[in-house]
Amino acid sequence: MEREPIVTFANWGNYTIAFKVLFESLGIRVVLPEKTNPQAILEGAKISPEMFCFPFKVNLGNYLSAIRNGANTIFMVTATGGSCRLRYYAVTQDKILKESGEKVNFIILDQGVRDIFLKVKKFSQKSIWQILRAAKLCLEMLFFIEKIEKKAAFLRPREIKKGKTDLVFSEAIKKLEKVKKEKDFKKVQKEILEEFSKIEIQKISNLPKVGIVGEIYTVCDPGVNFEIEKKLGREGIEVHKEITLSYHLSKKFLFVDWRIQRKIKKYLGSTVGGHGRDAIYEMLKYVKKGFDGVIQLLPAFCMPETTVRPILEKIHQETGIPFLSLSFDEEVAEAGIDTRLEAFVDVVKNYHESKKS
Repeated sequence: MEREPIVTFANWGNYTIAFKVLFESLGIRVVLPEKTNPQAILEGAKISPEMFCFPFKVNLGNYLSAIRNGANTIFMVTATGGSCRLRYYAVTQDKILKESGEKVNFIILDQGVRDIFLKVKKFSQKSIWQILRAAKLCLEMLFFIEKIEKKAAFLRPREIKKGKTDLVFSEAIKKLEKVKKEKDFKKVQKEILEEFSKIEIQKISNLPKVGIVGEIYTVCDPGVNFEIEKKLGREGIEVHKEITLSYHLSKKFLFVDWRIQRKIKKYLGSTVGGHGRDAIYEMLKYVKKGFDGVIQLLPAFCMPETTVRPILEKIHQETGIPFLSLSFDEEVAEAGIDTRLEAFVDVVKNYHESKKS
């Protein structure tokens, strides 16, 4: 007898909830992976090729936790082209899991809208209208998650009662996890925004600002980057990031890469894959806007990000803006990252004060 499909997917920070809503809106059973944690990372790294990308290993750890809880089908969005090893993830992970004795099916989705739509339609057996409604709710939730992340980044360094923003944000995520229908989402949105509006803040306009650039998965998953946005916010620094999932999706339709290449031609003549060009472009924007520091987050062995790191260093030397590059893998300890971050925060604050004087 054929098994009922029970779906899981890689954990991706706060975005994971939006993916859950997409599948549940289509009547598909979902088992969420555990939030990214050191144990899951080590489990994934243990069965991964040693020199493969760090996100690949994290994904495998995510899958293993979900499989233990009953998942038997994995959805993985990949890419058939481009210069990133993401396009090899799904087929390689499928092979590794089966060789490890895990009985799971992989459904591999190209990043093309048509491919995703057709495969989801075949799997869910839902109508075009039902799929479009589920996709709409997923996107609305995705945009809302990014909206409250930005609110939290603004409020943390200004809050009067320390830790209040993180508490409200955590409760907001719990509420979003329980959303099943669009009408529920509208109500929850209103409640969450009201809670954020109650956070008392100091009226400070001129805080030190740090921009985060780098590889999208490392930037957007707090479990991978040791919650760097929270830590900077608690130190009185306003954090900005442009490399979000909505930004990545918009690039598919708005020819953003062509415009970026024109802006960074002085530093890079062609693509290097991944989000390498974006990192250069964003750093130049942060310099122009008068930011007080830039942090690059990247997975170990990520060739696009490693390739552009010297270019980011060059911009740092030319402009004087403080710059820190943090590379992550299963061997990196949070204490080591915190030590480097503390030193960087001091540099950023000194730089900010020197500009004022």
